[in-house]
This record gives sequence, structure tokens and C-alpha cells, in this order.
Amino acid sequence: MNTLLILLTISFFVLQTLSLKMIKADAYGEKLLVNCGFTLSAAVFLLLLSLPVPTLREIGAFTALCGILFGILFSMTILFYLSAIGCGPLSYTSFYLSASMLLPTLAGILCFQEPLKLTLPAALLFFLAAFWFLNCTEASGSPGHDTAVRNRKWILFCLLTFLCNGLSGVVQKTQQYLTGGTQAGGMMLVGFFAASVCYLAAFLLDRRKRSLPNSNPAPSCLFLLKQNRLPILLLACASLGGNLLLTSLSGKIPGSYLFPIVQGSIILGVTLCSVLFFREKLSLRGKLGIICGICAIVIINF
Repeated sequence: MNTLLILLTISFFVLQTLSLKMIKADAYGEKLLVNCGFTLSAAVFLLLLSLPVPTLREIGAFTALCGILFGILFSMTILFYLSAIGCGPLSYTSFYLSASMLLPTLAGILCFQEPLKLTLPAALLFFLAAFWFLNCTEASGSPGHDTAVRNRKWILFCLLTFLCNGLSGVVQKTQQYLTGGTQAGGMMLVGFFAASVCYLAAFLLDRRKRSLPNSNPAPSCLFLLKQNRLPILLLACASLGGNLLLTSLSGKIPGSYLFPIVQGSIILGVTLCSVLFFREKLSLRGKLGIICGICAIVIINF
């Protein structure tokens, strides 16, 4: 049963990643508004779903605290990620985002006394190689790449992205560990509401900046949300489903196994979908990345 739930979790996150490509927003503030829209939609949808299923809105004091922390980390991950790709190469930035699964993996071993399998280090190395090949293909040989890599601001944003995304997994694992695997729905309810508030605050700050003299006019909020209603709906369902299942599974499955297998499978799934459905060509490095990812999945399951 857990295997099927893991596959469903991966499918949700693959859909989430693919849905991000559908967003029609160029400016930083526009993307913040869309993120606010989908996180608020996810929270409202979960609240409505909890009416016939009251257990989905069970929220203890510790769960509420974890939910707020998760929401802040969830939103800050995107804020730092958008800032990073604004001053550095997209592909290498994505590598930092993917590699953040190392944090919940290590936390599971060091903080939750999960057994350290001898195959785990080898699997992690193969996963990191897969992330490198698949994420960094575009950046190789690009003009100005060396300058971007040396950019201290870009490195700082990448490290903050790595830290926030990794810690969000640690928070999910901690909440489930200390509550006996309960109140996952309540945590996500608080978390998505908290994330939407963070995105809204960041959007308002950006909009205020745009309202200053000599700045570009801000887009119509209603028009932007209406234009992106399909990706907002897909993102809300996919992100809610994926994070809800991941939180629940983190209380049943060792994080040192769960987070690498989910993150590694997401990037493989997105790459394969891009090739099969979006007709994107796979380079030699892309093929090596898929091979490394498959090897990692095989190794970690021994």
C-alpha cells in the first residue's frame, strides 16, 4: 500500500512541476500573485474537504506551529528560488533545489534514529549525479556562466533555497514523528494558509515598489489570476495532494528512504514527460542523468 502511495505522491509532484510551465507570468510580482492564488486555493479546498472528513482539520498546538513553519519555509523556498534564477543560471539553481533532499535524509538518520543502510550513500551519489546531469545540461558553455557562478548574491540565494526546501521536509517528518503520524491534514491546512499570507505580503511589497515613479506599471490582479486559472487549479490540487501524502508517509516510512526516492523520481518523471509529451530532445547528459537516476532507485531499494 505504501508503494502505491509513494507512486501517487511522485505523480502529484510531477504534475506540480509540469503545471509551473503553464503559468503566464513574467515579472517577479506576477509569479508571487499566482503562487498566492494556488496556495490559498489549496487551503480553501482542503477546508471544504474537511467538512465531510473532520479528521482533516484536527489541529493541535504543536501541529499549528509546524504548519506555520512549513508554510513560511514553503513560500520562502520559492521566493529565494525566483531571486536566484533572477541573477544566475536556472539549471544550476535547480540543482540546489533538488539536492535539498539531503537535509531530511540526514535528519532521519541523526535525529530520528533511522538505520543507515550501506546502500544509501551510493544511492545518494547516483541521485546527485542524476540531478547534476539533468539540471545542469543547459548551463554548460553558456555565455557569462563563470561570472554568474561567482556571483555571491546568486550563491546566497541558492543556499537559502537549499536550506528552506530541505528544512520543510524536516518539519513534515518532525510533526509526524511527535504526533504519532496524525494531523497531517491539519498541518497542511495551516501551512497553505500561512504560505498564501507570505506570498501576498511579498506581492504587496513588490507592487508598492512598482508604483514608484519611473517603474513599470503593475498588472491587473484579476486579469492575471483569470489568465492563470487552469495552472492555479492544477497547482493547488497537485501541491496539496503531494504534500499531504508526503507528510503522512513521513510518519510511516524512514525519511532516509522516502525523500531521496520521491525527489529522485520527480526529476526523472518530469524529464520523461518532457520528452514524451512536450517533444523535448534529450541530450547525452540527459540520458546519463536518467541512467544515474534509475541506478539510484534500484540501489536504494536493496
